[in-house]
Amino acid sequence: MTSHRVHRAISRLLLGESHDDVNKLMDLPAKIMGKRHRLIFHDPLSAFILFGGNPEKFKAALLHILVDELSKDPKVKKILESLF
Repeated sequence: MTSHRVHRAISRLLLGESHDDVNKLMDLPAKIMGKRHRLIFHDPLSAFILFGGNPEKFKAALLHILVDELSKDPKVKKILESLF
């Protein structure tokens, strides 16, 4: 699972704000489901339902999904974790 530190840093870099609230909500099911938490909230429709009323939060949610997808590759995850 991509660390919250990486999610915050990438959001801050690309969106100008960490959007910690978005990242925490999207990963909330991880406490119960572990890595399988990505089955919930980690798709564009869910992101729109949760955050569509706020364009900045919606972008942060889509970015969260993208980072998690990229991080499925252990090499990419290692690079992201080392950069941030």
